[in-house]
Amino acid sequence: MKYRRPSKERILHQHLALSGGIDLLQAEYFQQHFNRHSHDGYAFGIITSGQLDFFYQHKNWHAGPGSINLAVPGEVHDGQAKDTKGWSYRMIYLPSKLLQEAACQRTGKDILPWFLPGCIDQSPLAFSLSILHNCLADPAIDLLQKESTLLYWLTAFIEEYGEEKPPVFHVGQEPLAISRSLAYLQENFTQPISLQTLAAIAKLSKYHLLRTFVKVVGMPPHLYQQQLRIQKAKVLLTAGNSAATVAIDTGFVDQSHFSRQFKKITGLTPSLYKKTMS
Repeated sequence: MKYRRPSKERILHQHLALSGGIDLLQAEYFQQHFNRHSHDGYAFGIITSGQLDFFYQHKNWHAGPGSINLAVPGEVHDGQAKDTKGWSYRMIYLPSKLLQEAACQRTGKDILPWFLPGCIDQSPLAFSLSILHNCLADPAIDLLQKESTLLYWLTAFIEEYGEEKPPVFHVGQEPLAISRSLAYLQENFTQPISLQTLAAIAKLSKYHLLRTFVKVVGMPPHLYQQQLRIQKAKVLLTAGNSAATVAIDTGFVDQSHFSRQFKKITGLTPSLYKKTMS
């Protein structure tokens, strides 16, 4: 566990090896503004002070003290404080497989659970989420208790708030065009890529590509490219590479630019992330 106090921020990040890998974040932010991004797994949090405003599932949400904020895999979201007072929260990031197993045990269906709201106010499960976070973060608590408490909370949450996943957006041949653009970005994300190049690959005009990409993916191409770079950077940092080397290997102009963009997606500096993952 490492504390970091840049200006007035307080950030505590922990990585736990149990249940396929769990990340815990306890933070107080004042000027933090998360760029639009998505997660491979699930994110559950509880606001402890202030208000977090965020875009999620095509809506703007406002989460105040005691509210549960969450995100499901692949759903684009951002986040910032309502005002200069900032916000603080406790977050738990869980792998998709863990939720899939919990849903299967509770419902008998082998599916990834889906939760529609991005914010849940006055939930009876909010207090127990805070207890769960404390349990997972405490090194003195044994593995059996941690896994049992986690599974109990997940199955209760799935039972209370689980829904059927809505249909995927489709219109004409545009998803195929966007798929071509996504594939190109995934293969070349470390390189400078122009909008004209992506438009030619998608066989759309630049304007049509940009508008459709945002509608299908949830963020513009440059932020998707940035997310790919940060995902790769996390792997390289965990492997022990220096931030300076990672910045170059993932296509950033310099280490300073890399650090700023890394924090806009993860909420952590590269150095803090590397320390807590080692």
